[in-house]
Amino acid sequence: MAKAAALKSTATLAPGLEDKIRDARYQVLADQFLVTFDSGKEYSFARSVLDCDDGTDIVKVEVDEKRFFFYVLQASRNKYEVPWDRVLYEAEASYPYFRGNRAKIEKSRAVGRQVRRLRHIKGMTQAQLARAAGILRPNLSRVESGKHRPSLETLERIAAALKIPVVDLVLRK
Repeated sequence: MAKAAALKSTATLAPGLEDKIRDARYQVLADQFLVTFDSGKEYSFARSVLDCDDGTDIVKVEVDEKRFFFYVLQASRNKYEVPWDRVLYEAEASYPYFRGNRAKIEKSRAVGRQVRRLRHIKGMTQAQLARAAGILRPNLSRVESGKHRPSLETLERIAAALKIPVVDLVLRK
């Protein structure tokens, strides 16, 4: 399937809310997202940094009505959200969490990949696992993408929902 030249979505501006996402686009040839905030600042980051992206063509990019994140819909019907803080994390050097401690980030990503892998093995969707673990689906998504370092309690809940020992979530196999 051929990729379209560029997909664009805009949202109406609300006065006094310059820190929200105004526009999000996917640049096909550069294989990156370009995000504009109400302040006028533009940020770009590679699509490849998003673990939730399955690599299929991007069909639609749409800014949420509250403008705190944008949705991405792929040809595979995979749909994910990119919140404003993830944009800053990936692209703004002055952001306090900008690509911080690499070791901590890699551990979080490894745990997230393991949670996703085991969830797939068990044949569960994110919504099903989140419900069984008693956490919100967006929070599980952040854990799986490595954006959030889960507490021990959260890991225990996820492990119990998957019916596995907690150690299986933190040790690479």
